[in-house]
Amino acid sequence: MPKTKLIDTIENEFGINYTGFLQEIDEPEIYIGSRFLPVVEEYDYDWVYHIFDNTTAMAKMISRADGEAPIVGGPAVKKVAGSVAPFGQKFEVNKSLLNKIFNPRNDNELKNNLRQILDESARNIRSAQSRREWLRWQVLAKGKITFEDGDSNTTLSVDFGVPDDHNIESGDLEGDAWDASTPKPLSDIIGACETYYTTNNIMPDAILMRRAQVKQLTGSTEVASEFSDNATRISLNMVNDYLASLGYPEIEAYDVYVKTEDSDGRPTVSEYLIPAGRVILAQESTGQQVEDVGRLVMGPVAENNFNPGIFTTIYEENDPRKYWHFMKAEMWPAVYNPEKVLYLDVTA
Repeated sequence: MPKTKLIDTIENEFGINYTGFLQEIDEPEIYIGSRFLPVVEEYDYDWVYHIFDNTTAMAKMISRADGEAPIVGGPAVKKVAGSVAPFGQKFEVNKSLLNKIFNPRNDNELKNNLRQILDESARNIRSAQSRREWLRWQVLAKGKITFEDGDSNTTLSVDFGVPDDHNIESGDLEGDAWDASTPKPLSDIIGACETYYTTNNIMPDAILMRRAQVKQLTGSTEVASEFSDNATRISLNMVNDYLASLGYPEIEAYDVYVKTEDSDGRPTVSEYLIPAGRVILAQESTGQQVEDVGRLVMGPVAENNFNPGIFTTIYEENDPRKYWHFMKAEMWPAVYNPEKVLYLDVTA
């Protein structure tokens, strides 16, 4: 029973092209991180090395827990190229499911089980998209990526070089922290935009924060007194209209999170892409790499004849006979202009 029979059955029953179905899931980009770090495909298999050698992505890189100085190349880059940038997963199309597909009791049972394969195929694609978005927000929301491998006691830490004065701590705000008694969130945002403008000679395109910080801002005494003598909370639309009238970007709430594994390997830990209490100012892509924050690079995949992108297929094994849906991608962010990101930590 060759794998083509399974794919042909899916295509005939649903009137679709299986490969085309998977490609449509990956287009268009569904996450807002693509506004700042859009995808670029790289065909050279030394693409990871080029990121660190030829861009400002590598402000600091430390490999191993005992690293005392920045290390370029060697073990650190091998760690990225060999075990971090590649990303893949697979699920088994087991014998029970195959039996129901090739010996269905009725048409509904056939379609339900074929649909399960399509759903699992789509889940593999979306997991790669989620990984891609997670990598983007390590740059946009943290300015660095850190991987720890407890088994071998190694650490990879990549600092993308966001300027020190673009990381404003809560003690440097105009007033109290936003969760304290007398904050000045509107003044903090305006001041941050001016700092951004001083560095880049342009305003940021977006101000991003969690909903909790939006509530702190719109419910603050400073904002209420700016717009009304009686209201205790002002709408975000009013705040954004005010900022726009002064030439500043609008505020957006972004509360997306990904699931990571706990110590037992269960995906139960929620990691928000924007950390609690952090406000982000960033420049959207202009389409010109040399002017943008950077790119999310998709490298070549060996299993796809070294073509880049998210690759999917169904393959079979013998002894015992198994079918797998397989997904593989290689990805890593390249940062060209880290000064086009600015952070405010607004809670104590």
